[in-house]
Amino acid sequence: MSSVRTCNLCILLVCGCFGFIISFAGIWHYSNGMWKTTNGSHTAIQHDFNGTVSPFPLFSSTLATSNLPNRWTDSDYQLWKQEKYFPPNKPRGSIVYMVMTGDRNLRSRGDVMMCTFGMTLHPSRLFFVGEASSDSRLPVYDVVPRLTRRPVDYTGSMQKLAQGLALVTNKINNGSYKNEINWIMVMDDDTFVTPQNLEPLASEHDHRRSLMIGTATCGVGFCGGAGYLISRALFDQFPKFIKKCRPIPGYPQSDQFVPACIKRKTQVEFITRPEFHSQPPAIYSSEEKPQDHPDSLARAVTFHFVKPAENYISLWELQQTHINGRVNKINLHT
Repeated sequence: MSSVRTCNLCILLVCGCFGFIISFAGIWHYSNGMWKTTNGSHTAIQHDFNGTVSPFPLFSSTLATSNLPNRWTDSDYQLWKQEKYFPPNKPRGSIVYMVMTGDRNLRSRGDVMMCTFGMTLHPSRLFFVGEASSDSRLPVYDVVPRLTRRPVDYTGSMQKLAQGLALVTNKINNGSYKNEINWIMVMDDDTFVTPQNLEPLASEHDHRRSLMIGTATCGVGFCGGAGYLISRALFDQFPKFIKKCRPIPGYPQSDQFVPACIKRKTQVEFITRPEFHSQPPAIYSSEEKPQDHPDSLARAVTFHFVKPAENYISLWELQQTHINGRVNKINLHT
């Protein structure tokens, strides 16, 4: 009798696992490095990071690509600026995010960033730096020197990093939230970031030391693509010199000459963390994946080259589903 009962239990477990796999596969499948959704339902999710309910669908039959311009609207931006998406009792966090962008990417990459991780941040914690002086959907600032020829070319774009750091540092130092900020996170507009993973990583390090934390792939310092953290002790020194950083022989890109400039002017310490990824997820799931990065993509802080925009949205939705499931599982056991 017990063997029959055991056999029935095994059958139920197998069927249950098989049903879960089929349903999960029906929602997500991976093809040529692109996440796609095939479930037609729309379910609002609750972001673990800020406890707010996202107004955006978790799953959609077209991955919202046909409706991409409406994923983040002018009215959404106004609500975000009014802190309607941010709970009043939620800690604002100690990290300011600086995203380097260009005019041509505002209505694609910029909007996608806002309707994913951007909406989980307090308005005082996010700055886009580029060549636009204003925008109806993004907190963007023109940091390219006034006499630079427009439209901005490659040479002009190389000024955004140093000038952007000067602007953001000034905003922090003159803001009412000055004493709340310990880090600046530097990113490109095709950098995927997970604030839920970045905050605890930053807390492992001392912001009172002159630190840059990321992944070394540029010869000196860190590339903006994978993103990197700059500590409070370091960016407090920027007003003295950062605007004067210029290309030098052998280092024509701002990801190279700005860190080189910082290294010359300060006692900065570069720390490499494998949670920062300079490539998209497909690279790390292949047989040729770099061995110095975590096997679990759920622990990743960043990925780079996450484009087109629909890939960014899909990766965000998948990762948030995993994180919320993980948190809910922990809550069940506490």
